[in-house]
Amino acid sequence: MQNVLIVEDEVLLRDLLCDLISNQPDLNVIATTGDGSEGCRMCLQLKPDILVCDIQLPGLNGIEILQRVKSELPDTKVLALSGVFNIARIKRVLMAKPDGIVEKASGLAVMEKALHAVASGHVFYSPEIIRKMPELLSASEHDGDLESLTPREREVLQLIAEGNTTKEIADKLGISVRTPMFIVLTL
Repeated sequence: MQNVLIVEDEVLLRDLLCDLISNQPDLNVIATTGDGSEGCRMCLQLKPDILVCDIQLPGLNGIEILQRVKSELPDTKVLALSGVFNIARIKRVLMAKPDGIVEKASGLAVMEKALHAVASGHVFYSPEIIRKMPELLSASEHDGDLESLTPREREVLQLIAEGNTTKEIADKLGISVRTPMFIVLTL
């Protein structure tokens, strides 16, 4: 029996995943959460066999969770989920070395295959990801390259992506809305 932690902010999808996994004789859901920071903490504490993790989450994003889990819990397999997969995002996810990637539009049958593949020690990419591989391979080395951003710049971008206003971001980070880096990133 392999233990699974689910980190997904969409309640309906989280519940569906929980039901799907609970119906598998070889898998057991040990916890769920919708917050990235909480999910990372839970993962490091509970040490699941498999982490099913959305890429875009409030708190800490899924790529950062994936990188930390792969670094600190190398035996934990990570299955990444996302509703939006453009070439830049696929590249970032692949660089974090997940054991599987599934687009949310794939459906429960694909998700079930992905879970069993990852649980068996195989790498799994959903058909949508595989179809994008030629485009990924032909993409420029710097297409969508966020690696050159500082951690603080990425933090600002994450808060923007979460829909925070300029003032809310400045308050959360304890900076002025006139900070040069902040002005550039919020234009």
